[in-house]
Amino acid sequence: MEITLPKPLAFTLGLVCILAFAAQGCAAGRASAPEETITGTIRLVGNEPFTHLVIMDEETGRAYLIQGPLEKELKNYQMKKLTLRGEGCQSPSPQFKYCFKPLETLKKF
Repeated sequence: MEITLPKPLAFTLGLVCILAFAAQGCAAGRASAPEETITGTIRLVGNEPFTHLVIMDEETGRAYLIQGPLEKELKNYQMKKLTLRGEGCQSPSPQFKYCFKPLETLKKF
């Protein structure tokens, strides 16, 4: 006894399988950013109302745009040296090549 599916149902089942495998492949390829530690000086750059908070890495001299929930708290540490633990991120501004999303403050100098 042979089971045959109507063509629209077979097409729909095939499409669902393809989409399921594609979604699984996308999720597997998405790795979380590795955690980094940056020590540097917190600075506010730009002119009002277009200011940005950055950390100037003392090892490399790079300016990392600070993004994320700690951004408001870190504004209180302008011109202070801190060590931050976090992860790199995609910069939303073409003005900044590097972006950093701090998860916690490790050390305040």
